Amino acid sequence: MKKFLEPESVALIGVPRQSGPGSYNNAETMLRYGFQGRIYPINPNAAEICGLKAYPAVGDVPDTVDLAVISVGRDRVIPMVEKCIQAGIRRIVIITQGFADADAAGRDMQARILTMARESGVRILGPNTMGVVNNFKRFTTAFIDLEPPRDFPPVSLIAQTGVIQVAAQNMAYRNWGKAIDIGNGADLDVVDALEYLAADPETKVIAVYLEGVSRGRAFLEAASRAALSKPVLVFKSGRSRAGARAALSHTGSLVGEDHVFDAAFQRAGVLRVKSGMELKDAIRALLLMGEMKGPRLGVLTITGAGGIMVADACEDFGLTLARLPEGLAETLQKGIPDWIHIGNPIDIWPVGMIGGNYPGVFGLSLEALLRSPEVDGVVVILPVTNSPLHANLNMENVVARVRQQVGNSKPVALWPYIDTDAFIDRYEAIPGVACFDTIEQAVQGLSFCHHYHLAKTRSIPVQKQFPYDHEALKPILRKGRQDRILLGEDAMSLLRIFGIPTAGGAMAASGQDLPAAAASLRYPLVLKLSGRAFLHKSEWGGVVTGIRNGEELRSAYEAMIRKVRERDPGVAVGAVQVQEQIQGRELLMGLKRDPQFGPVIACGMGGIHAEILKDVHQSIIPIDQAEALHMLTSLKMFPLLKGVRGEASVDLTSLADCLERLSFLALEIPDITELDLNPVMAMLKGCAVVDARILWE
Repeated sequence: MKKFLEPESVALIGVPRQSGPGSYNNAETMLRYGFQGRIYPINPNAAEICGLKAYPAVGDVPDTVDLAVISVGRDRVIPMVEKCIQAGIRRIVIITQGFADADAAGRDMQARILTMARESGVRILGPNTMGVVNNFKRFTTAFIDLEPPRDFPPVSLIAQTGVIQVAAQNMAYRNWGKAIDIGNGADLDVVDALEYLAADPETKVIAVYLEGVSRGRAFLEAASRAALSKPVLVFKSGRSRAGARAALSHTGSLVGEDHVFDAAFQRAGVLRVKSGMELKDAIRALLLMGEMKGPRLGVLTITGAGGIMVADACEDFGLTLARLPEGLAETLQKGIPDWIHIGNPIDIWPVGMIGGNYPGVFGLSLEALLRSPEVDGVVVILPVTNSPLHANLNMENVVARVRQQVGNSKPVALWPYIDTDAFIDRYEAIPGVACFDTIEQAVQGLSFCHHYHLAKTRSIPVQKQFPYDHEALKPILRKGRQDRILLGEDAMSLLRIFGIPTAGGAMAASGQDLPAAAASLRYPLVLKLSGRAFLHKSEWGGVVTGIRNGEELRSAYEAMIRKVRERDPGVAVGAVQVQEQIQGRELLMGLKRDPQFGPVIACGMGGIHAEILKDVHQSIIPIDQAEALHMLTSLKMFPLLKGVRGEASVDLTSLADCLERLSFLALEIPDITELDLNPVMAMLKGCAVVDARILWE
């Protein structure tokens, strides 16, 4: 990637002869941007372009060319790539559209370009790209004329579009230091760019705009390594798409595309933002304030209403209000009326105004909050004004002095109001201080800082190994791969081999076989339809519970057969499943193989309403016990598992072990596409799978 962003010589293939308005002349834009390297326009119909000697073909350039930028019609791109390869050019940017982004012919041409690149060892950025911007070198490949920024932060962008590169003033903090538009990503992709920027000393924060990813596991590994040393922010679009279409299992419909990306980002330690505004705020927060080690905030406000807004925002963004530093309330209370209450948030207005020393009280309070071991970050709400009548309200000198005295880097998020434009730069020149447009954005900015700390210090799950009978597994796998599905006791047998507990059960081929099937089981029993036609058994009246004896079992079977025939006389009922009835909390556990990221494990509220309530948590395989417990505690139904109103907790350790074993199973049988356990009964001691289906593609 270095030659793409720091070339010493560039050949511009397809540059127009015209310059000025409407020409989109990238030689002109490159010169105006201030590039100091050698530029070689390639145009057979011009001797000179923008004061630069032009050449008929790239092979005519009497110099080694580091980078070629191609912007000709799509039908001429392949010949131009061939000429670049023949000329020994190793890096090519293809601006031209109309390839995989267009039609079948375009996809074929893009595939041909990729083959040429692979065979020659040439690396290609694009097609359908704006290319790159490197403000450290005053270099751009874009045909859009941009004014080079006077100052820019060490923040780099990777995007699958050129618009965010161009719209730096709208979506970045001040600007981008570097920007890479992947375009169609035929050759170089997000993974390549991530690996480069992770090692780039000029990049302190990485922002990624992502529509999709082709090398999912490689993306996880690259992003995970990068996130250990610098923040990686991802703006993933397409959240509203349905994702995975309804499948044959609950898990298939619950683990859709966007849920999988969430799980992947969590595993990699990258921070997801869901809008351009969030992206801008997150960059500002992480660049200026860095990481925040805990969720506890101190609040210093000149308005009581502002403190209430902070408290509400803390709940929204997963932060808390810290305890007031010891002795601070007593110190502030001296000399002021008893009716003034001191707490966190600290309403500084009545204390400072009645006491007559607003700057002193402000500085004392800020210093106490920053020094307190129970405060991780501070929100400050204050007016900033150009009025000479209120000069005593401007606290930038106090904030700077306190920061220097305290000597730590705890983040301070400001919401300044009134004449903000004149003061933002002054406050943000103070280390660890950032200003935001709203109180909520200030609190969310601190939440990004805290989540970055969690990402940076996260543990990476290591899969626990479990012994199992390989020989016993072989015939079950043969049947599953042949039929493409395992149901009933066949599915239960596979689970038991991996140590996943199941309810006791047996299959009965007909009504006459019911007594033999029930002989080794304990009443009460459950009778279930089995087979492909009855994947959603409740819709067929295909589950009867509370069967107390053999007579009730026979009656339940006969009634079940009648219901099936009434609904669809053409459906044959094969074997039925007889199972011991288990009481407990109903959960769902499952697997789905994602085409980008591999197996995804899910757990959530189970039962017939699982797809309606959608209380589910996903994680990328592998998981360990800590991750399994995190999945369980993240559920909305977790208080029910833990026990409410005097109820005892279910066996969480057993549930976590079941999830760990399921993760191991996914790695051992990599061709399973979906696996659905619903319900899994959680009990005071142990757990048991009651129904299962396992699918192959």
